[in-house]
Amino acid sequence: MSGKMFQEMPSNEIGPIAMPPHKPIRALLLDDSNFDRERIRRMSSKTELGVHLDEVGSIEELDTAVRRASYDLIMIDYRLPVGDGMKALSHILDDPLNRDAGKIMITGDAAVDTAVQAMRGGCHDFLTKESMNTDILREAMLNAMTVARQRIQMQMQTEHQRDIIRQGLIAALNDTEIQGNVVSMIRQQLAQTPGNQPRPMPGLDVSEIDALLAGFADEDEFVFH
Repeated sequence: MSGKMFQEMPSNEIGPIAMPPHKPIRALLLDDSNFDRERIRRMSSKTELGVHLDEVGSIEELDTAVRRASYDLIMIDYRLPVGDGMKALSHILDDPLNRDAGKIMITGDAAVDTAVQAMRGGCHDFLTKESMNTDILREAMLNAMTVARQRIQMQMQTEHQRDIIRQGLIAALNDTEIQGNVVSMIRQQLAQTPGNQPRPMPGLDVSEIDALLAGFADEDEFVFH
């Protein structure tokens, strides 16, 4: 079963991102089975994607590999002698070099709950060993790397939009009239706080709070973090 049914649909603003035709793919495979690693290695070499495949057999070896190199793609066997694929995935997501790599979860069965768990946890595609062949593996590799790049682009767009909003608020609050309105609203809210409610600024009496707000009104600039 290919992970195609779980593929993330691109937004209207971000079109499909084609993989560079001649760029070698640096990939990492985590699987404790020598037989399965050999099988996936053979299929990877037949995808015609120029896959350079590193292999590890445990989460401990995975940790060493991701600290040493940056990968375009990481394939994770779900069933491991120590830990499982989800634990391995969490280690990858904690690694600054490889958290944005394309990630494929591979398992020996077609359990839908495992696939959903993997996709929600941060994987970009899901494969079963019994149905895997060269074409299915190639499609999953391209899909995982494409979706990973789309997510990076969307994160950058979101951060850019937040920065625009932040700058707009700073510019607005630098306006003297708006500053006065904001301070007036805060004073009004403080004045309406019932006596049995927790004080909004413990340790300060009413006159001190009013002096603090007056200081805000006198400031030339509001700063957002």
